[in-house]
Amino acid sequence: MQLILSQLDAIDRYLEQHQLDFLDFKLEIKDHLATATEGLMKEKEIPFDNAFLLAVEPWKNELNVKKHWLISNERLFPNFVIQRIKYKVAFHYGVVLTLAIIIAVFSSNYLNENQALLKYCVGLCGIIYFLLRRLMKNKKVKTSYRFHFDYFYMPVLLVFAYFFESQLSFVYANFIGFLVLANFPFIIYYFIKHQQFVRKYQLL
Repeated sequence: MQLILSQLDAIDRYLEQHQLDFLDFKLEIKDHLATATEGLMKEKEIPFDNAFLLAVEPWKNELNVKKHWLISNERLFPNFVIQRIKYKVAFHYGVVLTLAIIIAVFSSNYLNENQALLKYCVGLCGIIYFLLRRLMKNKKVKTSYRFHFDYFYMPVLLVFAYFFESQLSFVYANFIGFLVLANFPFIIYYFIKHQQFVRKYQLL
């Protein structure tokens, strides 16, 4: 038994009502709910509405929405999304900060003579980041990869402070640069993953 389009749309609306707008996660849960609903309709010989209510029952806690300080204090996320991305965010934070500190410790003597090189590298990373934002296909498509891509937007913006604010201390300015450099591999990775998702589902 296959669900018809209107029934699949009903599942979509239900998930959207629970703030599930990351399309990669939404499609995953939608597939689980559609499969479970189809099975219940066939097994219990009940209509779609009744089967769907039974299918979503195990997901009630997963779809309960709330804020999480590590992810965002501005909007609500379902528990499912929070559990899936909070560890990635923590890992992202941890790796970037650790790398920035390591680079700061081991490059202090080198930078005294090569300060311009660091500035050019940081500036190049900032320029590439903004170019990737322009190139990102179908910007209306929200994915967890796009969320992570945008997550360190502020350090990249600080590139401008790094270049143009003469009052910044030498140590502080360099550390901003190290944050941008350490974050750059994450930027590339999440850009590629978002683009692959868009192409896979033909969302161009």
